Formats: sequence, C-alpha cells, structure tokens
Amino acid sequence: MQVKEVLKYTTQSLQNKGIDKPELEAEILISQVLKFNRVSLYSKDRKNLSDFELDNIFKTIKRRLNHEPLQYLTHKVNFLGFDFLIDAPTFIPRPETEIIVQTLLKQVGAYRLSRRAKADNTPLLIFDIGTGCGVIAIACLKLLPQATAYVSDIIDLKLAKQNAEMLGVSNRINFICGNLLDPFKLNEKADFIVSNPPYIPISLISTLQPEIRLFESRSSIDGGEEGLVFIYNLIKETPLYLKPSGILLLEISPEQKSKVENKALDYFKEVDFIRDFSNNFRVLVAKCI
Repeated sequence: MQVKEVLKYTTQSLQNKGIDKPELEAEILISQVLKFNRVSLYSKDRKNLSDFELDNIFKTIKRRLNHEPLQYLTHKVNFLGFDFLIDAPTFIPRPETEIIVQTLLKQVGAYRLSRRAKADNTPLLIFDIGTGCGVIAIACLKLLPQATAYVSDIIDLKLAKQNAEMLGVSNRINFICGNLLDPFKLNEKADFIVSNPPYIPISLISTLQPEIRLFESRSSIDGGEEGLVFIYNLIKETPLYLKPSGILLLEISPEQKSKVENKALDYFKEVDFIRDFSNNFRVLVAKCI
C-alpha cells in the first residue's frame, strides 16, 4: 500500500468511529509511526510502505479506534506552545488549563507592586498542587524567568522531572511526593498556589468520553460525591501556605461556581472567576488578606 492509500483508509476508519478531526489525527498517527513530518506525507504520498511499516501503522490505528487518547500514542501534548512528554495514565492537560497560567501572568504586575510595599523583592515562588506531567508549573517558569516552583503529586513525578529537564527549568523546580499540601513546610510560603484538582462528581465519571474514563487515571478526575472534595480542601488549607496578598488559582467545573465562591469567601479577602474559551467560569482567583 502507498502512503496516500493508508492515509485515506485511516481517515475513513477514524471518521466511522466518530472521532473528531479524523484527517488531522490520521496525519499525526501515520507521521508518528513513519517518523515523517506531516507535510512529508503528501510529498511522499506514492511511497510504497513495507510490511513492517504497515503492521506498525495498523496496530497504532487499532489502539486509537479503541479510544486510546491520541496524546498517549504520540507521547506528546502541547500546552501554551510548549511540547511536553505524556504517558498513560497521567492526566492529559486540556486547553482550558492554560487559563491558569495566563491569569497568573496577568496578576504578577499588581502582585509585585503590593509586595514592594512590604519591602519584599524576592523572586516569585509558585506551588503547583497535583502537578501531573508538570505543565502548569513548567509553563509558568518558562514565562517567568526569575520564578521558582515546588510541585507535588501522589503519582510518580518522573514524567514531570523529564519535562522540566527537557524545557530547561529543572534548576528552578523542586519535586515532592505527597497528597495536596501535606508535603509542604509551613515556614516556606508561596506567592501563588496553582492547581487543576480532580473535580468530576463520581456519579458523572461513567458518562465521560471513553478516552477519559477508560485510560486516564481515576485519581486525577474523581472529585468525590459533588466533585468538590479537593477544591474545598485546597481553599481551606492554602491561606496557611500563602504570603500576605498571595493568590490561589484553581480550575473548577462551571457548575460549581456558586458553591466554590461561598466556600472561598470564608477564607479569602477577594474572590473572582475567569471564564474559559466557551465563556464558562473556569478558574477561581482567590486573594489573601
């Protein structure tokens, strides 16, 4: 078979399975297996493929048709323009989570002014809770060259460490294994605490698309009965770990806004919410006194 024939077959197979953007995914999968860039698929579209190449392509297609996430097959995910390594079952970052980083960047100027009033000009310190493959903290460090970060998770942090090394920030990031804020020391306080915690109500997990419920870590999505267990814990505990005027940024589900707002107002001076690309409230911004 030629490249163009395999590309057509793969596109049609993905489309029949109801997968979004089947042509794009076909290009990505085939170029990944053949180690071509996507443009080369069309400049080499008449190339006859070996049995070995075809076998690898069809094995990869079969995995995708079984709803294994594309990112796990390519071992790559893009976040704010940076390419990160990703492997199953580590949670796959979504575009909505980029809003946390973008919001933090917008907050930095005013925050630094408030800290200067307190004679504090030290580099920014960021805590990333439940870091996964490390995208939030690492993207922040790439965009804030003077900042440092502590990141935590209950999972093996090997992938996050690899990403930090690959993106050149490993000298400004510290990795600690543990649940939520348990591994952090109270005597070292952060300027910003960021997190994309599990927030899916347990009753809704069975309704999620198979790419999520069958392949991604259950611990990275299960937020308990209302999806608020980890969010509430972070809201309650983070003021102890933030400097005066420090800021908490949490990703939430839009349906949780009112409950999250009521809880946050018990612990923070100012509470706001940032909308996502679909105009839904997605990120809590809570400022300490």
